[in-house]
Amino acid sequence: MREIALAFGNIFGGIALIAILASLWGRFETCFLHRLTLFRQHLFLFALTLFIEVLSLLFIYIFFHMAIQDALFISSVFFLFVTRVIPYHSRFNMNTEMLFLKKFGLSSPIQVFRPVLSPFFVGTLPYSTCGFIIAFGWRYFF
Repeated sequence: MREIALAFGNIFGGIALIAILASLWGRFETCFLHRLTLFRQHLFLFALTLFIEVLSLLFIYIFFHMAIQDALFISSVFFLFVTRVIPYHSRFNMNTEMLFLKKFGLSSPIQVFRPVLSPFFVGTLPYSTCGFIIAFGWRYFF
């Protein structure tokens, strides 16, 4: 019974942590980001993305006791997956739903996936490129 209570506590604690972080980000956004110009916003989000990617690299390196090159490769693949495959797949699912609803007479236009150059993607691209070059170069030369 204690394990069940602990599991529910972890679940609700995680949900509360997400809600608190969302609230803090909203306050940060209204206090700081809205005062910046668009270029500085993109620059700040680019730097924040690189910082989060490096933190995730260190987390994978320390938590899973991997070589730094392997951790770099895994984090590079993960962030490319998050920035490209997930938005593509969500657009694909939405178009599939629209085709299904056309059978019942409800029509909505099918939209083509167009990648967006967000600061997150722009930050992920050089990180992943350097990660792949380092990981494959390390394996090739050794």
